[in-house]
Amino acid sequence: MPGSGKTTLASKVYNDESVCSHFDLRAWCTFDQEYDEKKLLVTLFNLVTGSDLKFCEDIDVADKLRRKLHGKRYLIVLDDVWDTTTWDELTRPFPKVEKGSRIILTTREKKVAFHGKCNTDPHNLRLLRPEESWELLEKREFGKDCCPDELLDVGKEKDENKHN
Repeated sequence: MPGSGKTTLASKVYNDESVCSHFDLRAWCTFDQEYDEKKLLVTLFNLVTGSDLKFCEDIDVADKLRRKLHGKRYLIVLDDVWDTTTWDELTRPFPKVEKGSRIILTTREKKVAFHGKCNTDPHNLRLLRPEESWELLEKREFGKDCCPDELLDVGKEKDENKHN
């Protein structure tokens, strides 16, 4: 389900200080429903190496990426993968996950999650209950302050209409 926090959770893990220091190389790649495999591999290569390789049909980017990752402990986030073919095409260049390397996959599609599972089962995020959603919104918008009464009425009114 869109908006359930998959990308937010992956981002929290990806940016955690202990995670950052654990991996030699890290890269984050977000997908559109329609994508070009070679261009995404070039993007991943550039993210992993910090270089600015230009797209070119003659370059075997998958092989260059595989060589760069070989022997390194890497973390790759593949965010919002839509189908199993995408997963297969984009993980082909990755050396067998070893040395503590990890690939984090976020997807709306359960079949993609199970297809892409390597070391662990997919993690399902549950939707927040209305009171949890309200608490999250309040903390995010107002910090330690409370929501002003005039907005509280409007917010609760919309929430009540949603459940009727």
